[in-house]
Amino acid sequence: MYDSRSIQRENSTDDRRSFYRHNPTVKFSKGETIFLQGDIPKHIYSIKSGVVEESNLTADGSKQSIAFEIIGDIIPKSWAFSKTDKTLFDYTAYTDCEFYIISKEDFQSQIAYNLDFTKKVLSRTITSLMGAKLKLDALEKPHASLKLMYTFRYMCYQYGTKVGTSVVMIQVPFTQQDLADFTGLTRETTNLEINKLRRQKIVSSDLRYYMVDIDKLNSLLDDGYESNTSMTMLPKRN
Repeated sequence: MYDSRSIQRENSTDDRRSFYRHNPTVKFSKGETIFLQGDIPKHIYSIKSGVVEESNLTADGSKQSIAFEIIGDIIPKSWAFSKTDKTLFDYTAYTDCEFYIISKEDFQSQIAYNLDFTKKVLSRTITSLMGAKLKLDALEKPHASLKLMYTFRYMCYQYGTKVGTSVVMIQVPFTQQDLADFTGLTRETTNLEINKLRRQKIVSSDLRYYMVDIDKLNSLLDDGYESNTSMTMLPKRN
């Protein structure tokens, strides 16, 4: 059985830790609001442990998940880089979370003068950008089976860690209902398609953490993706 907590520790903030660890921390319980859309933050949070959900409200008042932020990520990114003067989304603790509290001025100073820090932040930002494109690709697939397989691939590269030669553990504890909401499929269809992937030994789960054989998954997809493209988005377990 894989220990998700040890994996998260091993894939924590890398070189950024030397800066973050000198800052105070704050904790939020699962389900607690961190920022609301339109807030003017007083500081930046870097995720020390846990998962944060970014979401928006639809016209009928229901919640729509936008993305998830994991250990080492910063929130809210757009405000941290002075691209907006307020938060764009709601931020909620998807699990129990602990954050480093960082002033915007200190963060931007590190970006300007600490090359190693900047490279780490840039690398994670590019991963998020590539993940957003993989997410869009997944949601545009016409059939339920393809939609879910492409969604698992997106989640592997965005939130996964290699725990074996080709096995990836998704570090966000998604439920089947989460996956159904994310893909726009019904819970019943999602369950049916996941069971198909289980029988093919492509997907398994440890409590709420999904494991995916990424090589087997890619071999089923219809885009020739792995045959001519090497992805280096996945951190490896030490």
